[in-house]
Amino acid sequence: MSVEELRKKRAQLKANSDITFNNMQVIADESLRVTEVAHNSREILENLDAEFERQTGLDKTDVKFLFFATALQIGRWVVINKVNQYATEKMNSSRLKDNDSSIKKMEREARDKYKEKHDGKWVHNKSEKYPTWLEIVYDGVPYDVSIGSPKFGVNMEAGYHRIHTLGHDPLLGWLFGTMNIISSTITLDDFRTYKVSANPKPKHWEYQTNVLDGFRMAIESIKEDDKRLPAAIFAEAIHLKSDAFTKNGLPIPVLETFAPDLAGKLYKNNYDSLCLMKDIAVVGTQAVGAILINMVISLIHGLYYDPEKYSSRDVYEVKTRKILLYSNLISTASNVIWVGGNAIAGNEAAWKDLDIGGIIVTMYRLVTDTKFIQSVKEEFVLGGFRNMIKGEDLNLLEVELWD
Repeated sequence: MSVEELRKKRAQLKANSDITFNNMQVIADESLRVTEVAHNSREILENLDAEFERQTGLDKTDVKFLFFATALQIGRWVVINKVNQYATEKMNSSRLKDNDSSIKKMEREARDKYKEKHDGKWVHNKSEKYPTWLEIVYDGVPYDVSIGSPKFGVNMEAGYHRIHTLGHDPLLGWLFGTMNIISSTITLDDFRTYKVSANPKPKHWEYQTNVLDGFRMAIESIKEDDKRLPAAIFAEAIHLKSDAFTKNGLPIPVLETFAPDLAGKLYKNNYDSLCLMKDIAVVGTQAVGAILINMVISLIHGLYYDPEKYSSRDVYEVKTRKILLYSNLISTASNVIWVGGNAIAGNEAAWKDLDIGGIIVTMYRLVTDTKFIQSVKEEFVLGGFRNMIKGEDLNLLEVELWD
């Protein structure tokens, strides 16, 4: 090996030594930095937490949004309550007596139209056991009959008989009521079934059977004349329609089958299927209204996002979520306090003004918004701490290999 080659090897060795010592210094400095970060981890995490609170805290603009959103939410349930009161009064005032002439007229006209449409096209198959399709259309429904019920130990409670018969159930009636009409039976809320006979008149309970036998008889009748099924469905529809808008109305669907005492108590206190439908509509309107207000506030507040002021869009979203959550909570609390105060003061009807739909939306936001805020905060604080520990790339120099 020549002298010149030795010089080159020496120079390369010196360069590699310098690179190695320089890399060792960089690593040592990085180790000290990481050690320092770890040593001051509590203080760093507290600072990151404080920075998160600073960035997500509500400023003057956010507070204006909060007041505006709260006013809209409170105004929403106040207006809906007023509309609900008006609708209730209107519905109650429009109810008719069971024997009102307008109901009789409606039924008669509907039956005449049905007969006019089908008479001459459908034959009248006589039967010793079952009514013809025309008799089904014009005769009263068997589940309105109460004569003879005491003989079987059944109290139909006169005007409250609808709560005891499945034919009057707004949902189950389409099945059991139709079956009763075709088979001339009556099925009670506990599914006990009795045969109704018109011989001798008036119609009366003849003997006890069972619900399966009732369906068997209905199928047997339909096999004799399949036109009896659409006629029975028509008769069921007419009867439910005529009863729905009377003073007593129709019972709450299905409830009488598993909670007869509660169903009877509600029905006797004038809470029927129309009231339930109205309340469902009101709760739905309350919830939809609350959701729409939240959407509008969220969209408008999102327009104020400034990427230079906030570390990410999610961090700004936390401010929006806080506005929505606080406004919904304040609105719900105001409603509960208002209803509770009126109830304590003796207003028993105050519970009808409870913002149930708004409460549901508030509970949903309480869960989802809290979870979102916590998730963003964890990412902000722990993510920032991880970045501090990770630091920047060391950019270590490579040692040159020997030729």
